[in-house]
Amino acid sequence: MNILRNDEFELQISSNGTLESLVMSADPVKMNWVIDENYVKEAGYAEQDKRFGEWFAHVDGEIIESANLKANIELNDDSSATVTYQHQRFTVQCTYSLTRNGQWEWIIECSNPQDQSIAVTGFHSWFSLSYIMFRDQDVLRNMQHSCALFPHIGGDFAKFAAMRRSNVAPHLGVYCTGESIAALGTYCSYLNRFLEQVSPSLDGILYHRISFIEDGSSLEQSAVHDWIYRDGYSSVTILPGEVKRWSFVFAAFKDQADFYRKSIQYGHPNWTYSPVITTEGQFVAEVELPAGTELESVRMLTWSSEENTVEDNDISASFQAASSDKPNVWQAVLPMHTAGEYKLVASLTNGRTDLLVGNVLEPIKNMLEARAAWLCDNFAVDNDSPRPFAFLPLSNQGESLGKLTFILMKNLLSPPNQEQVAKVELSAVADVREHWFVDCNLMRPKPLYGSFYRIYDFDYVGHLFYLLSRMDDSLLKMYKSETYLTWAAEVMCMRLNPDCHMEQREKEESQLVGVFILYIQDLLSDLQERGMAQWHKQLHRLWLQFTEGLAQGSQGYQGAVTEHFYDNAGFGPTCQALCLAGLKEEAQPYSELIAANIGFSNDYRANAPDRWWEALSFMTHSLWGGLVAGAARASYESLGDPRLLEAGYRATMAVFNCYDWHVRSTARRLLPGEAASTYSIAAPNLNMPELSRNRFGQSIFKKLDDPLFNSLFASIDRDDWDMGEELVAYLLGFGTTTYLYTDDKGRLRCVNGLLEPQGDGWKVTSYAAYPTRFVMVEKGLAIRANKGKLMKSVLFVRGQFVPIDVSVK
Repeated sequence: MNILRNDEFELQISSNGTLESLVMSADPVKMNWVIDENYVKEAGYAEQDKRFGEWFAHVDGEIIESANLKANIELNDDSSATVTYQHQRFTVQCTYSLTRNGQWEWIIECSNPQDQSIAVTGFHSWFSLSYIMFRDQDVLRNMQHSCALFPHIGGDFAKFAAMRRSNVAPHLGVYCTGESIAALGTYCSYLNRFLEQVSPSLDGILYHRISFIEDGSSLEQSAVHDWIYRDGYSSVTILPGEVKRWSFVFAAFKDQADFYRKSIQYGHPNWTYSPVITTEGQFVAEVELPAGTELESVRMLTWSSEENTVEDNDISASFQAASSDKPNVWQAVLPMHTAGEYKLVASLTNGRTDLLVGNVLEPIKNMLEARAAWLCDNFAVDNDSPRPFAFLPLSNQGESLGKLTFILMKNLLSPPNQEQVAKVELSAVADVREHWFVDCNLMRPKPLYGSFYRIYDFDYVGHLFYLLSRMDDSLLKMYKSETYLTWAAEVMCMRLNPDCHMEQREKEESQLVGVFILYIQDLLSDLQERGMAQWHKQLHRLWLQFTEGLAQGSQGYQGAVTEHFYDNAGFGPTCQALCLAGLKEEAQPYSELIAANIGFSNDYRANAPDRWWEALSFMTHSLWGGLVAGAARASYESLGDPRLLEAGYRATMAVFNCYDWHVRSTARRLLPGEAASTYSIAAPNLNMPELSRNRFGQSIFKKLDDPLFNSLFASIDRDDWDMGEELVAYLLGFGTTTYLYTDDKGRLRCVNGLLEPQGDGWKVTSYAAYPTRFVMVEKGLAIRANKGKLMKSVLFVRGQFVPIDVSVK
């Protein structure tokens, strides 16, 4: 083993030339930032060929792999090593060079040793940072020794933020300083014990792969649809003696802001921009350029459905110098009236280009109205169904009821559609009670999973009954609202009470947090207001016991574990639940996990909460992406940390990619109101290449051999069964509320809206679907529209909100 050191890092290089260990000197827990092969063997994974630095290439139709070549390692001193792999048709040289200024450089060169040209259609290296879900009940190992990787690719300024899952610095930043890269793909190795009723049941390792050269063959049919990145997919002809060179600097960073500050040091532009807006908003961008560079041009590329081609518009004139004392900072504000994705290409005078990818949404109200209509027109079934009056697709999992809760929530915020409410009510009474309970007895759950039932399912059932109780009695046909309020209370009392369950699994799960946090406080308030004292007393007692248990487990981060070893479906809602209970001190540690978990990128689609097991790659999952985003936003209102607000908004907007019918960069297209539950961010997704940058639903997994997928999804014939609750979380937050806050430089910022100077104050215009509320948490300020009315804009003058525009729904 060869060891290299400087004042910041220690690297261990194997006899095969791969990076076996990467440790930061100042790290008290001594995390290995690359995948530890000893753990791979210990955990029983088969992969032994994906170590950091292992590579393979397609040269003139031949596959050449480093594993089949002898590595010639030359140690220059204790801070530099060169590894050379020689093949008669292709030579690769990797250099690990540690400098004395707290960084190290990875240089990869390939060359043609022949006397004739070669065609390289692919040249890939494993970039195996420690993206691991450790098979370990000690949650601290997953927090301290694992990272999420947030990519920034496209153009000449690729970079990667490896965030330690605990959010405790130092984190690891990787900055491209040489030739551009073509793609970042992933391969997932995992074990699945769900059917053994083991909890936690799932673990996995995500191996990342950098493609220096990629002609698109790794992405199968996805590449042809990917108009944003497909220009980078091409083969390369290398002349005799010619050398191609890529280089990356690795450096520690403190937080997201520091990651971008360091990028300037390595020659990268630093952007602040609107990754997602609506057609009612404006694109706002600010870029700080590295010293010695200037903007040569800025182009905005969009897909034209009418012409079936890409439109290319020069917007250079929109960029103006921010101020005379900041000559390297440029700003632009311009309207974007057409829905669809955009690609911004900034060309610098040094010949390099940078890339931003964003999206312009329809007014979100339009998307929600279309979604509700689609569900009621296409998914509500009659009494000839195997489950009469259910909503398709049929599923035993309570997540499938999210479609119904969304329809009700939408009808509570907009003029109600009686037919939609009636279909949901009929389904709740005639299907949900029949399917999830024995003889419709809400205290006797059916064991729908063979020998057990999932406690989480009843969060959705209770939510459905509760939202029915919020409807006006004139809209209800089967029971009065008070009856549904009683049902909601009964279901939640059963769900939260361990004594109501016979088996240990269900007893334990009753104390795990779930989506009931979206409505538990409102349910308690309504029970009290409507004089249901007994139900209020019982549920309030159980809620206090529940939150006391969460608080007791907070020091050990036990709320971060669900049926998986480390899960944002645990720590996101746990943080929100503790905030609801006023336990801010206990919530604070979980808020750090949320902040580390939500992506930040130059591509809006990568701004999702980090999760991998639905796509076997990092992904946007509509349900948990939206719920974790909602938890971030809700926790911000208690904790006041703007990182949570910004992250929650980024993630919420990324989730709408699962609903947006204007998106044209994915093979899976949607009709207005249609949806797909998951978007696979990585390209290529090496487990299932057809999913690369593509939308899909769990029905895709029916063809896999994995027994979990076969069992859970065998009867699923549509793609969006586990959707809806994330839209409720949106409507409870960003769907109604716009936020102001002051950043660390004293500047006023707006989230979920547009801020424009007006007179001696500001005009604030909301992007919310049903705008009714404007909030400035740090000053304790809020303004709300009168009941039954919307408030699209307000003034913020002399530190106060002033209404200016009130309209009837």
